[in-house]
Amino acid sequence: MPSAGGTNHDGTPFNPVTFTATGLTMAYNGGATAFDLFLDAGGSVGNGTQVRVSYDLTGNGSFDRVETYRYFATDPVTGYEHYTQAAGLASSTGTLGSLSNGTVRVEVWSAIGNAPTTLGVGNQSIIRMPFA
Repeated sequence: MPSAGGTNHDGTPFNPVTFTATGLTMAYNGGATAFDLFLDAGGSVGNGTQVRVSYDLTGNGSFDRVETYRYFATDPVTGYEHYTQAAGLASSTGTLGSLSNGTVRVEVWSAIGNAPTTLGVGNQSIIRMPFA
């Protein structure tokens, strides 16, 4: 994952790693977004990784719900750490509803810090969407 170069990108994606799922049709179950991202900043302390999850409920190109979570400041110990929704919402707009041929986009970036951070992918990091 790219570094923020020591500048502040809190709340604004900067060279994000982006994951997009399209053509989703699922019923909203009334829950909330949950995630567990595996991050490793090596020996760098205070790298602040941030995530934004955007929901386009109808796939029309307009996001109906956008959730940006507070950044997670890494510790100086090599090895993966867990960044979860427990960090709390920094901001949100819109409301959730059922997906009908919808799109979900997840963006992960360095909000603060000047060292690279590795995002564990595959079976490591997960996003749980509030749909049945």
